[in-house]
Amino acid sequence: MVPLPAGYSSRNDSSLSLRTRRNMNEEEEHLISQDYSEQDHFLEKENNNSTRRPRGFWDVDEDFDDEELGEPHHHQLQHKKSIWYHLRFAFIGIGIGLLFLILKLSVMAVGHHGEHMRPVERLYSNGTHQFAPTLILISLDGFRNDYLNRNVTPHLSQFASQGIRAEYMNPSFPSITFPNHWTLATGLYPEAHGIVGNEFYDPQLQSMFIHKRPAISSQSRWWGGEPIWTTSKLQGRKSAVIMWPGSPVPKFEPDYFVDYERGITAQHKMETALGWLDMPFEERPQMISIYVPQVDQKGHGGGPEGGQLNGVLTQMDDAVGFLLKGLKERNLDSHVNIVIVSDHGMAQTDKSRLIFYEDILSKETLSHLRQREAWPLLSLRPKDDAPEDTVNRVYEELYNYTQSVDDAHFQVYLREDVPERFHYRGTERIAPIVTIPDVGYSIISHKDYNITSGKPYRPMGIHGYDNLAMEMRAIFMARGPRIDQWYSKGTIVAPFFNVEVYGFVAKILNLDPAPNNGTLNGELVPIA
Repeated sequence: MVPLPAGYSSRNDSSLSLRTRRNMNEEEEHLISQDYSEQDHFLEKENNNSTRRPRGFWDVDEDFDDEELGEPHHHQLQHKKSIWYHLRFAFIGIGIGLLFLILKLSVMAVGHHGEHMRPVERLYSNGTHQFAPTLILISLDGFRNDYLNRNVTPHLSQFASQGIRAEYMNPSFPSITFPNHWTLATGLYPEAHGIVGNEFYDPQLQSMFIHKRPAISSQSRWWGGEPIWTTSKLQGRKSAVIMWPGSPVPKFEPDYFVDYERGITAQHKMETALGWLDMPFEERPQMISIYVPQVDQKGHGGGPEGGQLNGVLTQMDDAVGFLLKGLKERNLDSHVNIVIVSDHGMAQTDKSRLIFYEDILSKETLSHLRQREAWPLLSLRPKDDAPEDTVNRVYEELYNYTQSVDDAHFQVYLREDVPERFHYRGTERIAPIVTIPDVGYSIISHKDYNITSGKPYRPMGIHGYDNLAMEMRAIFMARGPRIDQWYSKGTIVAPFFNVEVYGFVAKILNLDPAPNNGTLNGELVPIA
């Protein structure tokens, strides 16, 4: 069962796509709970039907009793012969069933201490060693889709020409790092997996999630869903993760893990991945996830138009080239599948696009509010001892402001009124007031920036906006033997939401996916 964090509430419009498993004549139906406000786990409804016998299996003889079969008359001997004739086929059928059961258990068997047996799969040879189907998932944080048009990433361009590339990929809302990396890993929208921002408050846990404090953010209670490396591990394939947000969480520990460290270069991470591929067969991971933050860091510092950004794009491209070269040297370039994504884009901002919410809300109203959440959104929540009408008062003051000026550059919603397409209202971890700024605008306090200082406002690049905005578009490309089976080289696939990545990766590795919000079942739609 896949746990979800506390605070989930019902959503009648849920677009959850549930996996359907069929094993012989046994069917399981797994449903995601529609009441997430009272408990921390998916509620699973299982209908395990007993194995049904085939029609006619016993029907001919089951009406005969012992007395009828007791006298050795000729016609009774014929009946006995008929019985043994059918029993012979019955035993054959049972034997075949047991054979399939044994094969299934060999794929999904669980040994002592939770260790899973390696499944029976087609193996590939690089000339010296056997390799099971393998996938490397790389996230280039903050790599906006149109960065590919700058002619500074030749390795990525060649990679896409040899595989597939999305016209673009839409992030989930809000388009920020932790929610989207966990969506990429689990296939769930933030409202479903519970990581609704880089910082947010959970009223049931009475605690604040802060992504930069590992002692808090690595606690299992925050994280719902099942990441792809856990799906892989549970189904007998070893997994390895380098610095992916959420990977330090104890209940999701992969077989191999490198914790976040700011100074590690992208090339060093590729070297680590290649080192894992050099391990003996029984120790070698088949699912490797790599997080690379440098593009995002430089994008924040100088914005998407900053002079130093192209240099970082080239460095990341060189790191990908280093990985591809290492695979080719090992004669694995046609055996290993690679998926390259980003979590969101980036938008330029400056001090002319600042909104000070302290100048909009009354001092009395401000005094009843907790600290803001989910920057660059303005998500507001009343204190425990605030008057009952505080939420309505905050909403009215912000809404009235939008009606009093020509362009307020933000939209304000009560949580339950957030538009359907954002998938951002199904948990109490989302604050009761959600304010979404226009792309490039930032809603801040005077403590965040002194407008009279004359200094430039930083960060100069921001994301987190409407996930359909062009500036927020992410990249997606893939290459490898499984992709070659499904698509022609150089195929462009139609835009899609990043909840589909989990199912796509699961399909490549022949994994049975956990419940997720994807709707394409791993099948991306070609358009060119």
